[in-house]
Amino acid sequence: MIYEVILSTLRPDGSPHWAPMGLREEGSFYVLRPFKTSHTYKFLLKHPYAVANIIDDILPFCMSALGDPSFDCIAARHIKGFVYVDVCAWMELEAIEEKSGEEASNFICSLVYRGMGRPFRGYNRARGLIMELLIAATRYQFYTEGFFEKLISEAKVLTEKTGGEGERKAICIIEEYLKGVFS
Repeated sequence: MIYEVILSTLRPDGSPHWAPMGLREEGSFYVLRPFKTSHTYKFLLKHPYAVANIIDDILPFCMSALGDPSFDCIAARHIKGFVYVDVCAWMELEAIEEKSGEEASNFICSLVYRGMGRPFRGYNRARGLIMELLIAATRYQFYTEGFFEKLISEAKVLTEKTGGEGERKAICIIEEYLKGVFS
């Protein structure tokens, strides 16, 4: 099973770096697979701890995938790291082993602490489609501009039916990003 989380790692100055990440559960361990060119990879090598923030808001995923946001946060409880302030739950992780691949590395992590935030409010259909749109946008070189126009149109329809202001803002962020990519 892969969970989509907002991962926080530590920058060299001790401030948080936020990035969306697929967190794979394997038995009693968790696996992070950042690309070797990413900040997340470099930061995990220097400080092998991270916080997997489990949230139900699509907007922070878009902001952290396509930008370098500063989110409100609190200190993690058992590691040096940060927890997103509006979190539903979080896991404080220690990377205990790195298995290097050609383009990405697998960081095998043990669970140090699991915390609970506010209750999970649920997910709507628009968020699911926006998540897929966001993942595709981060891999835009594999798709055509027409592919994105169709997917954005579908996301807007679903947002009007099932979404809210956060989903509308998320679509705008993705649209602006893709305009820059394809212009």
